[in-house]
Amino acid sequence: MRIGIDAQILSCERRGIGRYVYNLVQGLAKADQENRYTVYCPPGAFPHLSDRPNFTLRPVRPWPSPVWEQCFLPVFAKKDGLDLLHCPANTAPLYLPTRIKLVISIHDVMYLLPLSVVPQVRTFRQRVGKAYRRTVVPRVVGRADCVLTVSECSKADILKYLPVGPEKVRVVYEGVDSFFEDAPGLPVSSSRPAAIEPNTPFILGLGAHDPRKNTEALIRIYADSRRNGGIREKLVIVGVTHWRSSSFWRLAGELGLSDDVIFTDYISDEELAWLYRAARCLLYLPTYEGFGFPPLEAMACGTPVIVSAVGSIPEVTGDAAMLVDPSSPEAVRTALMKVLCDSAIREVLVEKGRSRAAEFTWESAVLKTLGVYRDLLGMPTRSP
Repeated sequence: MRIGIDAQILSCERRGIGRYVYNLVQGLAKADQENRYTVYCPPGAFPHLSDRPNFTLRPVRPWPSPVWEQCFLPVFAKKDGLDLLHCPANTAPLYLPTRIKLVISIHDVMYLLPLSVVPQVRTFRQRVGKAYRRTVVPRVVGRADCVLTVSECSKADILKYLPVGPEKVRVVYEGVDSFFEDAPGLPVSSSRPAAIEPNTPFILGLGAHDPRKNTEALIRIYADSRRNGGIREKLVIVGVTHWRSSSFWRLAGELGLSDDVIFTDYISDEELAWLYRAARCLLYLPTYEGFGFPPLEAMACGTPVIVSAVGSIPEVTGDAAMLVDPSSPEAVRTALMKVLCDSAIREVLVEKGRSRAAEFTWESAVLKTLGVYRDLLGMPTRSP
């Protein structure tokens, strides 16, 4: 059978959904030598798949997603004679030949949630993306033969906000890259980001301009913890593009923390793994998550995790993280003091975290996704 994978998102995103798409394709190449795959992706996205006889890499331009998805992808899918098309990045073509089975991965429906759960997006690009998804997704789920999602929390939201029945929605948890597994000894110093001086104790946070990531609250809570909790570790915030001109940089200065809050742009996986392993803890305070890679990545690196008790996070982390109310500076400060000062608590979180992260593998995610393909195409089920 001929299966198509839309990996055009790799033109602009290599973390989050981009990481999911990359690992899905790489995993399918290892797990399935029977079906033929056409992967629509930017040039050079999968350099190790060029010699796979059942994989065709179809280079695509970095078109705006709506243009690619609605104008070009349906044409390519028909021309390439696909039996099944998997759109793994939340949206899909509105018009597709009926003979082509459609699988869509919907990671979350944040664009449909009330503002009390997910704050209003700020940038023009974010507003356009939200409007596009609000228009397209409710229509394509009716056409889809299967909707994959990444947590029971996201499944509940999909069933609540989208016109689709539970028989069509399947939960397939994402995995943790083996790259982030804990390594013995100290982190490799050559992977240390240039902004971090040697022997600097720090708390790691992951931020973004997306208000859902709650970066401003992270900085304010850190400032409160320094004033009232006696915390002296610096705060490293990863993932803020153009941070020198951002409101977050100005806020840190206004709070007298210019020397204590360290910002970085996007960094390499090697640098991110170094930060996870070197951090005293991960402090991750989003207002909503459909899955949430960072807590599991940090756990895999042997780092204690303090995280918001919202969305799918409690489901994913289980009892291996310290869950807090992200709107309560006092609750976060108390959790920070426990994790930073109580070695027994740290040891328990580290041990439980490693075990929890090990439960989420890409191999399992890929095999379950392949099982969905086989079911829809009427192929006999095969055991792993």
